[in-house]
Amino acid sequence: MDSQQTERYYREAPAARYAVLIIVCISSFLTPVSLSGSFVAVPAISEDLHVNAVYASWIPATFLLSNLLMMLPAGRLADQYGRKRIFLIGGVLFSIGCLIASFAQTIEVLLVSRVVQGISSALFFTTGMAIITSVFQQGRGAALGWLVSSIYLGLTCGPLLGGWVTEQFGWQAVFWFPLPLMLMVLVLAALKMKGEWRNAQPDRLDFIGTLYMALGMTGSFIGLSSLPDWKAILWLGLGISFMVIFVRHCYTAASPLVRLNLVLENKPFSRALGASIMVYASNYGLVFLLSLYLQYNRGMTPTEAGQVLMVQAIVMTVLAPLAGRLSDRYRPRLLATLGCLSMVAGLALLVVTVGPKTPIWIILICLIAFGIGFGLFSTPNSNSVLGSVPPERLGMSSALLNLSRLLGQMFGTAIITLLMSLMIGQAKITPEYYAGLMEVVRWAVGLSLVFALAAAYFSKERSVALST
Repeated sequence: MDSQQTERYYREAPAARYAVLIIVCISSFLTPVSLSGSFVAVPAISEDLHVNAVYASWIPATFLLSNLLMMLPAGRLADQYGRKRIFLIGGVLFSIGCLIASFAQTIEVLLVSRVVQGISSALFFTTGMAIITSVFQQGRGAALGWLVSSIYLGLTCGPLLGGWVTEQFGWQAVFWFPLPLMLMVLVLAALKMKGEWRNAQPDRLDFIGTLYMALGMTGSFIGLSSLPDWKAILWLGLGISFMVIFVRHCYTAASPLVRLNLVLENKPFSRALGASIMVYASNYGLVFLLSLYLQYNRGMTPTEAGQVLMVQAIVMTVLAPLAGRLSDRYRPRLLATLGCLSMVAGLALLVVTVGPKTPIWIILICLIAFGIGFGLFSTPNSNSVLGSVPPERLGMSSALLNLSRLLGQMFGTAIITLLMSLMIGQAKITPEYYAGLMEVVRWAVGLSLVFALAAAYFSKERSVALST
């Protein structure tokens, strides 16, 4: 079936629509459960592979960087070759990455596996969101709400499952336990996901632009996370130079990776992207850091730390479907702004209370506020954007949404890595460095509050109309 026949088929087959929703939700559950599960395994990995603090921060960072670099190419490939095909390829690659990670004996091999997982996640996550938007012409907000809820469910289960399997079977188990579910997704997608979605006249993948972006992002991240070493300045200069070249290329190329002029000229859409970047920058690296804080500074086991961190994700999981339904009925920007303000409240409380003896109930209140913020922000933000673009552009538009999320996550992670480098250096995190880790936490919470305030400002007005 071509794209029009596929859309007509799902319009007339409610059961088929919900089968696709289930498949995509399971696949979207797997990335966060693997990623957040690896957070609580970092101390065990560091001990087993003799990894210093900077290398430890690269375990989530390599996943994010590779995911970020592949996000826009994934959107373009999905529009060109078919979203279902790219979705299946992503699932196969993710399985391979999990296998490599579970047998890794050195930090270098583990980081390579994280790169494979990041690339594959970009392939099936970007296409999955675009497929849901294509299939659900009515009730899109509710469907996206369940999709976002499945992501948050993965974040909920990840720390708890990651902590438990790390204690029972070793850190390698964190990477192989998602495999059975991914194999089930591949079988169900091959059998139940009928038809294909592709652009009738797709733009070709911009290889030159992709290369410029990859060099720019990689150089900037390495440079920022390695300061104040003099080599970091060179990396940072190289990264910024290639990002400038990439921007110029996007304005001059006949078929650029992303049409920046359309994005920047549309102020509501660019503000939406800015809000998304700031929201994820304020929270992503901080959750990783809180995992270390709870285990090192507070003496918790991986399971205990996972139980505390899962509170945020539980709130997000419950709230996301409700926010999706509300975004079909009310102005999404209002819900998104309320979400940002909830995060501001939680971070403000953490700024004035965080320390070596902060009561755990205060940490839990802050995590609940984060969960409410994300639950109110994510689905309305996605619905307002994806509901305004033509069907043939959904792959690229979904990629832009995910790119903004990953830019925020990478920026937040880079800040954490920089703080770790400045205050702890290349040493392993041992008791004599716990005070330094506490300082990293304090600085990170303050910066996260600044980012959340910026997100509230950007999300204040958002009425989107975009053609990518």
